[in-house]
Amino acid sequence: MWFQSAFREIYMSAFRYARRAEVLGDSVYDHAPGAIVLSSGLAYPPHLPDVVREAMEAARDHGTQTLQYGPLMGLEELRDEIVRFVAQDGVSCDRENVLVTYGAKSALDLACRIFVEPGDRIIVAAPTYMTALQIMRAHEAAFLDISQDEEGLDADELETQLERLRKNGERMPKLMFDVPDFHNPTGITMSENRRRRLVAMAEHYGFIILEDDPYRRLRFEGEAIPPLKSFDENGHVIALGTVSKILAPGLRVGWAIGAKEIVDRMAMQKADGGTNPFSQHIVADLMRSNKMSKHIDDLSAEMRLHRNAMVEGFAEFLPDAKVRKPQGGYFLWAELPEGTNAEAVAARAVELGVEVSDGRLCFPNETSRNHLRLAYSFVDAKTIRKGVRLLGQAYDELKAQA
Repeated sequence: MWFQSAFREIYMSAFRYARRAEVLGDSVYDHAPGAIVLSSGLAYPPHLPDVVREAMEAARDHGTQTLQYGPLMGLEELRDEIVRFVAQDGVSCDRENVLVTYGAKSALDLACRIFVEPGDRIIVAAPTYMTALQIMRAHEAAFLDISQDEEGLDADELETQLERLRKNGERMPKLMFDVPDFHNPTGITMSENRRRRLVAMAEHYGFIILEDDPYRRLRFEGEAIPPLKSFDENGHVIALGTVSKILAPGLRVGWAIGAKEIVDRMAMQKADGGTNPFSQHIVADLMRSNKMSKHIDDLSAEMRLHRNAMVEGFAEFLPDAKVRKPQGGYFLWAELPEGTNAEAVAARAVELGVEVSDGRLCFPNETSRNHLRLAYSFVDAKTIRKGVRLLGQAYDELKAQA
């Protein structure tokens, strides 16, 4: 009967999804066939590390450990290597302060699980890392978005906002998320003075800083600035780390470093039964040897060429855009002239054969219309130059139509 068919169509196909699952979209790692990918921070294929020896040893000599469920906190040998690794940056911690995770994004999710109730505020820069915003939105967080200047997240603006909230008796933020070194997406590196001040503010106002630092070792020039965690004396900073940018994202190994009571609670929220011990063993071996440090040096030199090609490409093919030359990392932030529809530019660029990201995705509470986020990590310098030329063509076409 017709009404039975109509009933099935209306009611049986209307699955009751959670609100976080109502929106469908493409992954940033799915790309149009043949497109020049300047949209996401993928690893550069020619510089992926050779891990054949380490993988063979992990399977042959340690199979009863590496092919089994892993310890909840992570392999002790890897946690010890992470302690030694971050000590090079002035971060003092013990094995008990280290939780191994399935990448840094997993660590962020676990931190949100133990701290964030629906409606809780999280301090973020505007703009900030788009995937981090997705994770925090999944926990129904509210955002206190703070602008940036050349020294990083604006501490004066943050203090003014925090005092306003306190004076009005409003809910104070529990967390702050930021990328202090070669910020994603802006490329800004936070000054030491700003880092010290933010740690002091975290202690004074009672929030936790989530310091996401995936690009720190990929520095092209300039002097390294100590991480926020190195200034933390009272457990108000959780350092989020990963090998995704300095080794290979497919290894899926990251970590969180924090007070023992915090990382223990994060561990209890893990759904993976213990992060992949096979990959953990490989990473521990690479950290122990000179292989990882040599790989980072080689990769930094290559990424510097990529960065230069992109900056020079903008100067030649899209001079109307304002770009900041980052001292390291993977990303370039482009500000198009006021009134430009960056979404339309990005859409036309895809038609011409190059992918870039619309910058509005990086803003938590406002819609920016004239910014683009680009990554120079995935393709070689010559291809980057071609991609920026096509992007410039897309911009020129839309400008001519305006």
